[in-house]
Amino acid sequence: MKNSTTRSIFAVAFAMMMAIVLFRTFALSRKDPPAQREGAAKEAATKTPFSVLTENGETVIKPSPEVQARLGIGSAPLEAAREEKEATAPGVVLDVQGLVNLTTSYASARANLHKAENNLTVSQSEYDRLKSLYTKNQNVSQKAFETGAGMFHNDQTDVQMARQNMNMVAAAIRQSWGNKIGEWVADDHPSLNRILDREDVLVQVTLAPDGPVGVPSEVTLELPNQRNVTAKLVSRFPQVDPRIQGASFLYVAPARGMLAPGLDVVAHLSYGPRLKGVIVPSSAVVWWRGEPWVYVETASGEFTRRAVQTGQLVASGFFCATGFTPGEKVVVQGAEQLLGLELSATPQPSGDNGKEGGQG
Repeated sequence: MKNSTTRSIFAVAFAMMMAIVLFRTFALSRKDPPAQREGAAKEAATKTPFSVLTENGETVIKPSPEVQARLGIGSAPLEAAREEKEATAPGVVLDVQGLVNLTTSYASARANLHKAENNLTVSQSEYDRLKSLYTKNQNVSQKAFETGAGMFHNDQTDVQMARQNMNMVAAAIRQSWGNKIGEWVADDHPSLNRILDREDVLVQVTLAPDGPVGVPSEVTLELPNQRNVTAKLVSRFPQVDPRIQGASFLYVAPARGMLAPGLDVVAHLSYGPRLKGVIVPSSAVVWWRGEPWVYVETASGEFTRRAVQTGQLVASGFFCATGFTPGEKVVVQGAEQLLGLELSATPQPSGDNGKEGGQG
């Protein structure tokens, strides 16, 4: 009896000891050491380097700090600006070979005039000398006097003809290219030389009859490669664009690879009262489905793609009177990379609490 009781007590004690060991082992398995927890966090960050959510109908992308650094994401605040209203007009880059020919003809006519004037100066001096001698006791023969007079009158005629020829070439230049170009040719102006050397180009811009009143001193030319360049007014252009029944004006712009003779461009003209807004720089704009967009940093590390719906093209980017406010931060470095991340993921509704949207 005594042995049976002892064995029972020993069995119970052994069972309790094993239960304590199992409990402590289970409890320890539920706790991760700090190093293990840190490693797990890093592993989770590696698996979800960015997320794409849909919030209030807008797509929000949230890249991790590591992804932002790798892509070189950089933001800058939008600056306030004031611009006039805008209209558009068709333009075409002109072939200036005709102007080159007329300029050459004018230079030749001017040289002939200078030559004729020099001959006239010499013959007039000789005529005056012979006339003085002839009227004083006839110290020269009548034949010599008449010969000198004939040369003098012939040179007068040559000067008149040379001047008339030069004036006709100048008139042809004004009729074909306008008064300002005519002045440039007559003065051998540096602006003309830049055009003849193909450093600048001339652009014909035609305004519609119902277009804005007044001619802007500058227009922004939109090129096919989605870049733009500023062109300055030269003068009214006497030629008419047969495609448009409107007044044409001549503008000069720096020569670019795309600005070849015959190229059709769109000219953006500013007019009317100045509006308040912001300038969205070209570096912030990404093109998707044929439309301009920017990424706005709506919170730290969160970027929302927003359409440039009311953008007015200016030399440095887009002027927006609505849709943006001064001080808002937009991505000016790495916007294309953000678009690539967004398009590679499937946006999740915000209720999913940042559900994974893709792999980086």
